[in-house]
Amino acid sequence: MKFKQQLILLGVVLSANAMGGSIDYLSQQDAEYLAHPAMVGKIGVSGAYYNPAGTVWLEDGTYIQINNQTHLKEYSMEHGDYKFKSDKPSPVVPSLQIVKKKGDTAFFFHAGAIAGGGSVAYSGGIATFPEIANKFPAGEFTGGSTIHGKSYYVAFQGGIARKFNESWSGAVGLRLIDAERKFKGEGNFTTKASPLTGNVKFDIDSERTAFGVAGIFGLNYHPNDRFNLGIRYETETKLDFDNKEHKLKNGFNTSTGTPIIGNIFYDIISKDPAIRQWMSEGSGKRNLPAMAAIGASYRATDKLTLLASGNYYFIKEASDDLGNFDHYDNGYEVAIGLDYQLNEKWTLMTGYQYTDTGANEKTYTDTDYVLDANMYSAGVKYKYSSQLELMATYSYVDYINDKNIKNIRYSKHVDAFGLGLIYKF
Repeated sequence: MKFKQQLILLGVVLSANAMGGSIDYLSQQDAEYLAHPAMVGKIGVSGAYYNPAGTVWLEDGTYIQINNQTHLKEYSMEHGDYKFKSDKPSPVVPSLQIVKKKGDTAFFFHAGAIAGGGSVAYSGGIATFPEIANKFPAGEFTGGSTIHGKSYYVAFQGGIARKFNESWSGAVGLRLIDAERKFKGEGNFTTKASPLTGNVKFDIDSERTAFGVAGIFGLNYHPNDRFNLGIRYETETKLDFDNKEHKLKNGFNTSTGTPIIGNIFYDIISKDPAIRQWMSEGSGKRNLPAMAAIGASYRATDKLTLLASGNYYFIKEASDDLGNFDHYDNGYEVAIGLDYQLNEKWTLMTGYQYTDTGANEKTYTDTDYVLDANMYSAGVKYKYSSQLELMATYSYVDYINDKNIKNIRYSKHVDAFGLGLIYKF
């Protein structure tokens, strides 16, 4: 199977993040992140994504890090007496880092999903359906097939890092993104408002695709063996989505009863923000915001290393043709962590992260909601030899339940397991 095909398994629930990040971004780009999310100030192979300028401080050699994450997810949305739930897991979420360091120069490469986290299958529909039925005289949502949502933003990035002097280094890189978002399913409605009586059917099969490029810039300050400071900036990524959808209008036109009913329902549902972006008229920009990150690591003792980092997402400045980012504030994450070296072989890791997505009740829809979260992490690293390290990690993401202005309540939680292998040639 081609590597890109494997990465497609990184799909996201409609567009709701499954882990850390804001809007469509994902922060967890390797297994080590699940042990302590404060990664920006670390020097390591994971720096190919988190701290590219820091890769130049590794020992000379070629490094490869292979990761997999498994996400066990439970999402739900409620509207009145209706509750819709998805518990579809994401068993295989791969990523890869490669660093080649020699002298004052390092070349770095990373492949993974810059946005994503798993697919969903909401049994019976989504909470928007009964809410829409309430807008029609004597309207009722009578049930539907499972609503499937999946999107993936596969990213390949690489660049070069270079030492400026004995303490400072810089990096420059380029990221390519291949993005695809899908929304497919059915819903059934009925009305008994005479003379407009009959059944209508919501039937959608939408696919949105885009390609984008971003610039990556990094700085690293490494004055001694105990302290390190990493900085990273990523430019806004222009993603002009082309939308293909051909079933929705036809489904309402062929509904039983008078065609007037189908036209009225179509007019109602086409104005709903949860559905509008998935219609054939929904082509347009939904850019990934620019973001900045800063982090530090401090070796407090020979065994204990302390970590802290933060990410900031410039959502309000991002271009968006369809109003997905309306009412958002800029988002941020703050994280802390530690490494404790038990002996020459074993290292324990733990950390915590708080995510403020910038979202609020005016931004949440069934197909586009990101919730603030607390993330609790732990892991262990085993040094098998001077060339090979293995790690196993775990994070529990406790999302803060919230509701939108239509009183639809959203909740979710994720258990994430990571496995990683680092090999030095």
